Amino acid sequence: MLIFIAIALASFLLVAGSFLFGGHDGDHDAHHDFSHDGADADPTISFFSPRVIGTLTMGFGAAGAIARYYGANNLVASLWGLGTGVALSFVMYQMMNLIYKQQASSLVATETTLGKIALVTTAIDANGIGEVSLTIEGQYKTYLAKSARGKAITKGSAVKIVSVIGSQLVVEEA
Repeated sequence: MLIFIAIALASFLLVAGSFLFGGHDGDHDAHHDFSHDGADADPTISFFSPRVIGTLTMGFGAAGAIARYYGANNLVASLWGLGTGVALSFVMYQMMNLIYKQQASSLVATETTLGKIALVTTAIDANGIGEVSLTIEGQYKTYLAKSARGKAITKGSAVKIVSVIGSQLVVEEA
């Protein structure tokens, strides 16, 4: 029975610690996958997350200890523990998946600016770089921009975004 209790306590410390102290360095539960067309996929959680696995072993240890307390042999206690651990880890997985799906991102793909009208906030010199701003997906954004035709564009001019090179926009007067 002592081994089951030790497994449950160690797993509890792992799970509680990951929730309390898990952060950017040790928390690898979220996987943000981006497709090639610029649209990002929903964040997901792996079933092999340390929190889910910790919940499985915590349920195994706790249920195994309870079964041993009530007189079950090691095999029966282990089977009870395994069943309980799988059930609890499934519940943890579903709860965390629900939480991760609620996340929002403030990232705006530069490609979403194509065809939009922007305002020149810093003049664009001939064959030089300036700055444009626009509201896209509800966010006010500024981008470096250059003229598509190699002509200077004055501050305050309305421009149309015709292409994207990296994070830089190529614009022409609207």
